[in-house]
Amino acid sequence: MKTLRWVLLGAGVLLVVALGLVWANLNVGPGPNGYVSKHEGVQFYPACGNDVLEFEGKTWYSISRDDWETPSAQAAVTEYRTAASGGRGAATGVRIVAAPGPGDDVGTLYVYRDGRAYWVSDSGALDTWLTLVPQTYNWVC
Repeated sequence: MKTLRWVLLGAGVLLVVALGLVWANLNVGPGPNGYVSKHEGVQFYPACGNDVLEFEGKTWYSISRDDWETPSAQAAVTEYRTAASGGRGAATGVRIVAAPGPGDDVGTLYVYRDGRAYWVSDSGALDTWLTLVPQTYNWVC
């Protein structure tokens, strides 16, 4: 009987560790340089935060993860961040989709091994994390 307790305790500890590792993998952003492929000239305009990108037969869903580190590739487009916004803006409480400014709807997609990706516009004004996991959004744009 004592052996059975140790076996059950060991199995329980392994289960807790495994669940912790799965949680960490799903909730920690990929490293900034750990992408497996880079695709330039990808047409996408993440205006609302519920945008879907169809690319090479896969559907990528926008996700908002402010706690994930922005990939270092973002530094390559910082000179565009000081450009004028073109008068884009929104009234409080109302979602308005402005027409894309120069370089806002074409960018670079960095695909990571774990079903996540990061897209940044050529202008550097827009960027978003993406996932292959279907998402449900509670707003319409």
